[in-house]
Amino acid sequence: MNTTLYNTSNGGNTTVVSTDSLLFTSQVINCFVLLIYFIFGLSGNIFNICLFTRPVLLQTSSSVYLLCTAIANLFVIIFVIPFRLFADGFNLDLTYYSLLSCRLVSYIYFVCLALPPFFTVLACADRWAASSIEVNRRRFASTHMAKRLIPLTIIVGCLLYSYVLVTFSLDPNPPPPFCSVGVTYATFGLIFNLIIYCIIPPSLMAIFSVSIILNVLRKRDRVMPAMHVVNAPANGRVIRRDRRRLSQMQVMLVCESIIECSFTLPFGLINLVSRMVDNDEYFLTIYGYVRLLIFFNYVSSFYIYTLSSKLYRNEFKKLWKKIIHRN
Repeated sequence: MNTTLYNTSNGGNTTVVSTDSLLFTSQVINCFVLLIYFIFGLSGNIFNICLFTRPVLLQTSSSVYLLCTAIANLFVIIFVIPFRLFADGFNLDLTYYSLLSCRLVSYIYFVCLALPPFFTVLACADRWAASSIEVNRRRFASTHMAKRLIPLTIIVGCLLYSYVLVTFSLDPNPPPPFCSVGVTYATFGLIFNLIIYCIIPPSLMAIFSVSIILNVLRKRDRVMPAMHVVNAPANGRVIRRDRRRLSQMQVMLVCESIIECSFTLPFGLINLVSRMVDNDEYFLTIYGYVRLLIFFNYVSSFYIYTLSSKLYRNEFKKLWKKIIHRN
């Protein structure tokens, strides 16, 4: 649909600004970025799955959570990103065909996006418990607990977004039809998504990440560091103290939490602003760009782990050499 905006300036001169170029540029950028996301996200999450199933990395319960995160991210890469690619880039939206497709596709869309952040939260909570000085908390960090919490998280995620199957509707005006939450439930849907997706997971990631760092610092202060005598001369000795630091798994999770919190916050803010301004072509264009930041969370984990962990880089090198030799 072609639309024009009229701006009056410079002594009353009227300038006609066509939005066709704006929409076309937005489509091109969305197609390009989503295609890059698909390529790098698909390869990165496949590598994550292969690496987290290796014996060296599968020794901790947090690796089980991160393995589930990689699998859930892969669902986003395979189903959600192609959906957005065709909808934003080529105006081929699967939710336009019928009320059933509107509700079912939207339900799968939201559930796929919601599960990976919650798995990351569980991984952060696991490392927080493992780093705690209290025995009862450390019991939480076990593979037995992970095998219980993972299916429970999937069930809860599916139940939380079951409202989509009832409240979403297909509005035929203006064409093309628009699939979204009904007007009656619009405020509820906005607040619900802000709390469940944009507030709770990032907040918990931030809290557990800070708590991990504090636990490590607390242990360093409470536990007497090991002392070694190195090159002791005749008139004295040199003392070297081992300082406790974050483990590589903890560094990986803290870095992942920082990225997810940073890229989720703008999406939450623009959803909040959407209820206060007109959703015209300019706003929807900005909204589409900000939404691209959210998908970065599902693509970037492999590259964050590789940059932040020497152990992960070494395991990736071994895996890559094994693939090359097999070929």
